[in-house]
Amino acid sequence: MVREGGGAEGTQADRGTTRRVQRTGSSSLAVTLPKSWTEAMNVRAGTPLRFTDLGGGRLEIAIGSTNVGGQEHPQPLRIEATDLPPQLLSRLLVGSYVVGQDHVHITARGGLGGPQRQEIRALAARMLGMNIVGESPEGVEVQNFVDPTRYPLPRLLDQMLRLLGMELRSCRQMLSTRDRAAPAEFPGREEEIDRLYLLMVRQLLIASDDFRVAREIGVESHHYQIGYRVVVKMLEEVGDLLAWIGPELQGSLDRLQDLPQGPLGNIDSQFQKLETRLEATMEAFTRLSVTQANATLNAIEEDLAADPALLKSITGRIRDVPTANSVQRIGSGLAQALQMLAVVNEITINRAVEPETVARSQGRVVLDTSRKA
Repeated sequence: MVREGGGAEGTQADRGTTRRVQRTGSSSLAVTLPKSWTEAMNVRAGTPLRFTDLGGGRLEIAIGSTNVGGQEHPQPLRIEATDLPPQLLSRLLVGSYVVGQDHVHITARGGLGGPQRQEIRALAARMLGMNIVGESPEGVEVQNFVDPTRYPLPRLLDQMLRLLGMELRSCRQMLSTRDRAAPAEFPGREEEIDRLYLLMVRQLLIASDDFRVAREIGVESHHYQIGYRVVVKMLEEVGDLLAWIGPELQGSLDRLQDLPQGPLGNIDSQFQKLETRLEATMEAFTRLSVTQANATLNAIEEDLAADPALLKSITGRIRDVPTANSVQRIGSGLAQALQMLAVVNEITINRAVEPETVARSQGRVVLDTSRKA
């Protein structure tokens, strides 16, 4: 039971105040609401309030639905697409998807044109669960049919890691066999990585408002949700870098095959190093191994400190200037990917000292003995 704030208690600075729960009757408990909030939200006797368990001892209070039966039916999101700049319609639809909008109407004055309809169809084909459910001369109706509880975050991360590993192995295969077929697979893999990334962001944003979803997908803590958001973005950036490096490598194959074995082996070792660091980084994150994350972070920092000199040594032994420039670009891309992984390891270490993690370990930071890097 809650009551509207008033009296001396209601006139205090409301932000961050602590109020005692009071007993009313034989079994009911009550607490007063801050006066500034009730006035700002126009809360009166009889106003319905919705309580949401956010986990970690947090309870959210919001103005509830006044629909018959208490069932909430959110209004469709309406996008007015008249005279939108290029790509903005697609980006608005992607935004509606990741924030959890399930029903979108796109209209335009005089009706949607053919190019806009094609843009919507192309995007819907790329997004998991997005479907066009209605078309008329005036516009297009889109719905997102994704049950977030069916997609736990760890399983989606495993899929993304598998795709990133395939991209790295394709690059190494090109170097060892001069096989030109591998880069043809990069666009499809990159599209799948992007699809997984957007789905995971959607999952996390829905979980931030729905503790039931958060519990089902394994991210009950708000701190964890924020950390996951950064982690999946870092992995998506690694995927973008590899999707660019693959074709760059393909374009240099003719010139690379004339190089001495030494520089070729050095280039391959850079790819192998990234693959090793990626596996160790995600193992540490999955197991919440602080010692492994720390060891991997130390190794990455050493890599990044040594890479400029190594890259200069490699390119210095390549007489052909275009080839040397290409190797320089590839090496710089791989270094950027290592920087993304460094961020993931930092998040793993931070997670070990977040309040929720420490609470579960009875106030201690738990360190395992693994130091695999």
